[in-house]
Amino acid sequence: MDVHEFGEKTNPKIVLIPGNLMTWKQFEDLIPLLSDDFYVTAISTDGYDGSGTTTFTTAQASADHLAEYIREKHDGHIDLVFGESMGCATALMLFHSQKVHVGSMILNGAQNMDIGPLNGLLKKTIPNGQYRMARKFQETGETGDFPLIAKLYIRQDEEKMKKMVRSAAENISLESIRNATSEALNLYRTLSTYEPDPDAHVGFWHGSKEPNIKSAWKIIKQIYPKAQELAFEGFGHGEVMAHPDILAKEIRRFMNESSRS
Repeated sequence: MDVHEFGEKTNPKIVLIPGNLMTWKQFEDLIPLLSDDFYVTAISTDGYDGSGTTTFTTAQASADHLAEYIREKHDGHIDLVFGESMGCATALMLFHSQKVHVGSMILNGAQNMDIGPLNGLLKKTIPNGQYRMARKFQETGETGDFPLIAKLYIRQDEEKMKKMVRSAAENISLESIRNATSEALNLYRTLSTYEPDPDAHVGFWHGSKEPNIKSAWKIIKQIYPKAQELAFEGFGHGEVMAHPDILAKEIRRFMNESSRS
């Protein structure tokens, strides 16, 4: 895990977890807009830290690793965890376990990718396509055409998608991508086993053009009855990341509301 921190330690503490393939640099434009008022920790999880010596295994393992860091560096307390796309899985595991105190949680782009009988096919096609794309970008600086399955899930302008890939980690292994894909496909089955947390302060954010959101929101609302949904009109999956001013404004609004007791 690679960690970068910004701001004054006396300010409320926010932890940012990037999406699949991404490093902490996915938040590079957002961090300056938050660090005056918050102590911002941006991480790259194992498998995506650029070292080539770690492997992403499970979201729970990433959450446990992050909890150890929070316990050691932040006295076991943060005010908000923000998960982007696949980072939502790690955020959910961290928030649910409360091995350290996590006051609030924002999930941005927490799609339900589970399509039942076709999951086996997705486990084969998604990792291979992502791996080829990442390797090509690292070798040539160009992404080439995005796989059709990626376009169907992301649903945003392809030039913005290519810009997003510039934050992808170096030295990603196919094993890490396969493990992350399996976690994403099984995430909502895992969440369906959770007992409701009636007082949790949770934001469920997504682009209005994203697929597979209604079923995800239904499960999130069952677990976190007070969860608040926010749809970014006209945006696809992760597209709000290209608009850090909007994202910073909404994070401030969310943080100004009453947090988890």
